[in-house]
Amino acid sequence: MFKSLSRKKLTTSDHHHQQRFKDYYAEWITVLETKHLPNLRHHMSSTTSTPNLLSAHVEIMHHHFNTYYQALDNAASNDVSQIIFPYDIRTPMELPFLWLGDLHPYLFTNLLRSYLIQHDDSLSQDEEDQENEAMHGDDEDEEEVIEVGQSCEFLKKQWPLMNAWTIHSRKLTTRIDQIERGLRLMVPALMSRVRKAQLGFVHKVGSGEVTAAVAAAEMEEEMVGIVMDANRLRKDVISEIVSFTNVYQGALFLEGLAQFLVGFRDVKLLNEFKNCKSRIN
Repeated sequence: MFKSLSRKKLTTSDHHHQQRFKDYYAEWITVLETKHLPNLRHHMSSTTSTPNLLSAHVEIMHHHFNTYYQALDNAASNDVSQIIFPYDIRTPMELPFLWLGDLHPYLFTNLLRSYLIQHDDSLSQDEEDQENEAMHGDDEDEEEVIEVGQSCEFLKKQWPLMNAWTIHSRKLTTRIDQIERGLRLMVPALMSRVRKAQLGFVHKVGSGEVTAAVAAAEMEEEMVGIVMDANRLRKDVISEIVSFTNVYQGALFLEGLAQFLVGFRDVKLLNEFKNCKSRIN
């Protein structure tokens, strides 16, 4: 109902703002995919890079996300319906992951948890392999010869990245738990505000207190505030994660988040999604 009422009163300026954010988002994703993500990956894998250089590119990537949420706020203030119902802006695969106009903040903590879970699974496998070796012994007495040179230099550079999640893993889990406890309070509070705005609209129109257009305008104003608060929550969660992780963990987190968003634009995957005939019961 809100969507239809809001669309009825769109002006030429509103349509311009819609198109402008659509173009901005397409450009933002392109820059993420073709510039910031490759640069971050280069400094994650290069033997000539340094922790300081990697840290600089982590900050650049983080800033790119912050500018996006600032643009999302501006777009919501101009026409909140294009953010809440972004069918012409987002791909079909993106839509199920959206909450109040963008990714649910739980997705960020779940992504970070996934790295820690992978690390724990890897440790379990290593322990199992060691137990098997202890039971059966080595079949060959010859020692393996480890080549030195470039390969060792590469491993030396990659070692902190390869073992990023072994450092303070329990402390990371505790911080994630703290963030999610906050989300369990703030996410329902925002949804309560949405329901209250919708009920207020119905009451005002049903009672004849104000016209439908006035009630819709008042609800739209409330929804703008809700979406902007949701964006602030998303920004805060990302910033919190980047601040309490080290440079290698932060790089892996932002790389994963960027790849997640870029993957929604994969042409082959989109075609497979559109051609899917299976029904969801």
